[in-house]
Amino acid sequence: MRIKATQRIAATLLVGLSMTACSTWDDLMSSEAVDYKSTVRGEPLTLPPDLSKAQINPQYSTHGTGTASAAAYNKAMAQANKNGQANAVLPTSADMKVLRSGDTRWLEVNRDATAVYKDVLAFWGNQGFTINRDNPQAGIIETDWAENRAKIPANFLRRTLGSIVDMVSDSGERERFTARLERVNGKTEVYIRHERMVETQMDRDGTQFKWLPAKEDPELNAIMLSRLMSYMGASKQEAEAAVQTPQEVKSQQTSAVGFVAGENALALTGSREASYRQVGQALTSAGFTIDQSDAASGSYVVRYLDTDTGEKRKSSNIISRLWGDKGNKTPVPYIIKVSSQGDGFSLVTVRDSAGNIDRSETAQRILTVLQERL
Repeated sequence: MRIKATQRIAATLLVGLSMTACSTWDDLMSSEAVDYKSTVRGEPLTLPPDLSKAQINPQYSTHGTGTASAAAYNKAMAQANKNGQANAVLPTSADMKVLRSGDTRWLEVNRDATAVYKDVLAFWGNQGFTINRDNPQAGIIETDWAENRAKIPANFLRRTLGSIVDMVSDSGERERFTARLERVNGKTEVYIRHERMVETQMDRDGTQFKWLPAKEDPELNAIMLSRLMSYMGASKQEAEAAVQTPQEVKSQQTSAVGFVAGENALALTGSREASYRQVGQALTSAGFTIDQSDAASGSYVVRYLDTDTGEKRKSSNIISRLWGDKGNKTPVPYIIKVSSQGDGFSLVTVRDSAGNIDRSETAQRILTVLQERL
């Protein structure tokens, strides 16, 4: 935990008060290991620097009803919990199971993706997150950055003095999660991954800090997958056991990624279904914006702005727009196609909006990024 420099005196007084409190160390350490609180409504300086101003005023995408404020969303969630609706999404856990291929775990649900999508969207609100991006067409739900308050010690003090301690304490870490849904063989697969940012000291005096990317923790993904399963109807014990001992799907593993000689394509050893799954994981891991996904055709539609072309980037203005100039700062849509080549091989290619194979240097760079994450 790092105490804000301007409030060290207040923090010292709070620590002094804790010495007189009637509690034990067991009480102090009895909280859950994961307890997220969105930082979107906090001070701008508490947010990682890549967050935009628009994200500081969260809006939730509601299906068919426009947008609703965070306060209205949280009120609705609280009422649903009170009525027992939020935790009664599924009557049993018999139609859910956790699968695993290599290091990747995912939840398979024997329900329609439309219903599962709504459950996953509500789940993040239940866990203390606000929603940054909600795209049903792509089956993508991305949260805003949030702080795991359970990483801050002295939980008894926080329970006793509440917001006073929250005001002066900070874990120095932020995470945001991405949930991706796929329709596969009449069922819905749910994948969860996250990004981490850590506030890092940049000088010896401890006066300069920067938010820097940190390594993803696969176990944290597993914890959230377990919580999602529990939220959707399984008991806590069932969900934890399912994540700890997932059903191995060896036939779905991929390996040996490499470029095809003379072609702008990546070759993967594994079924098309497995390759498609791994490519989806690589795209989200690399930070691509996925606009659409179609497991049946093995394709993803992504947006990508190539900043390595050497071309000067500029926005259009009132005059240039009269001549049809749209500027060149808008990400361009690309189709990432995964096709079967027989004999246990799959091919990954980049295509333009018309479906033609893109042989440009930009396509080569996209494939190179994917190769690094496959």
